[in-house]
Amino acid sequence: MSSEEKNQLRPLIIDIGSRNFRLGWAGDDFPDIITPSVYVDKTDYIFTSDVIDGLEDIYIIEKEEDSQLFGDDALKYSNILKLHEFKKESNYTIFMKFFYHYYKQLNISEENQFKQLIIIITPFFISELEKTKLTDIFFNVFDFPSILFLSENQGILSTLRKSSGVVVNIGEVNTNITTFLHGFSNTMARDTYPISGKELTAYFLNLVLTRKGSGGSVYLDKMIAKEIKDKLSLCVLDPDGEIKRIKDGLTKYNKTIDLPDGTSLDINLERFMLVEPLFNPSLIHIDYVGLAEAISKVVRFWDRENWEDLLPNIILAGGTSLIPGLDQRLKVEISKYFSEKLKDKINVIAVSGRENIGWIGSSVLWAQNKLQKGWIQNPNQEIAQQEHDHKFKNQNNMNE
Repeated sequence: MSSEEKNQLRPLIIDIGSRNFRLGWAGDDFPDIITPSVYVDKTDYIFTSDVIDGLEDIYIIEKEEDSQLFGDDALKYSNILKLHEFKKESNYTIFMKFFYHYYKQLNISEENQFKQLIIIITPFFISELEKTKLTDIFFNVFDFPSILFLSENQGILSTLRKSSGVVVNIGEVNTNITTFLHGFSNTMARDTYPISGKELTAYFLNLVLTRKGSGGSVYLDKMIAKEIKDKLSLCVLDPDGEIKRIKDGLTKYNKTIDLPDGTSLDINLERFMLVEPLFNPSLIHIDYVGLAEAISKVVRFWDRENWEDLLPNIILAGGTSLIPGLDQRLKVEISKYFSEKLKDKINVIAVSGRENIGWIGSSVLWAQNKLQKGWIQNPNQEIAQQEHDHKFKNQNNMNE
């Protein structure tokens, strides 16, 4: 067997995120494919009136048989076609097409197609129904040999070589806080926090559109607002103090954004104010404690003697956790809920590449030969093998 063939028979790791889909080879340092978990239908126009004759010939360039476009290709047409999120819609038929579209881009030789083991990274809240649906797709549609559902948190901890800690995974759609002590998780010491990236995007949009004296109309949809948030947001230790300095003439936060319609947008305090709902959910009318207090509460579910193992290992993950300054602010805010003795032990870990840390950790686990348990075998292939063995045995008996 050639080295190329061996490489193509390695397991594939799949992360079906609400924001991004990741696909790549186990043992690699990074996914081969990272693309938005979205699609459009080529006939599903945003316009409510009749479509102008010839419009699709101008804008919809691809003439493939499938009526859908996926990922980055879908985003190109988000101004004229309705953008859908297959994860949010639980649309497994579209996911099947989505996966196959990107599987083909791995350029696997024909004789090696659908022979890889599949590792699916899962959040702790994945339902049995979702597992069943995914198993059905990978076994009954594509006929892959085996599947392993691997906890994203397991991948995160393995990357950082931690067995105890608090994983704060802030994604675009969900924020989850999970604790581990010497490799064990406590079902009571978890929290699904109600604010994630999409709420911050909506709040930023509201700040801009309701700002007094903004001057004229501003075209700003959620996609553009999200892009601005991802590129320009930051977290400060004293937002009230920074607002006062801006009023006194501070300009270091000033940014001018050129919008698609030819206009421009000036922002300053919005860059850090958009993060504040994480610390004060009442700003967006959500009745919940701040993120720092939520983290302190899950730590306190453990016995007091265990806090010293957890507090030095508060791990940030997820795309929304990339906001500069968030780790320092969280450390300051969390320290308010613990004694002077414990304050010096509090440490918020924010490694680079943490938006992909679950995938990377899963790849490391496979490379270290630590994924031996939990595999689900394809029953179709087991039956086929049994039939083959039975036929082979009968043939030998006849020859005898």
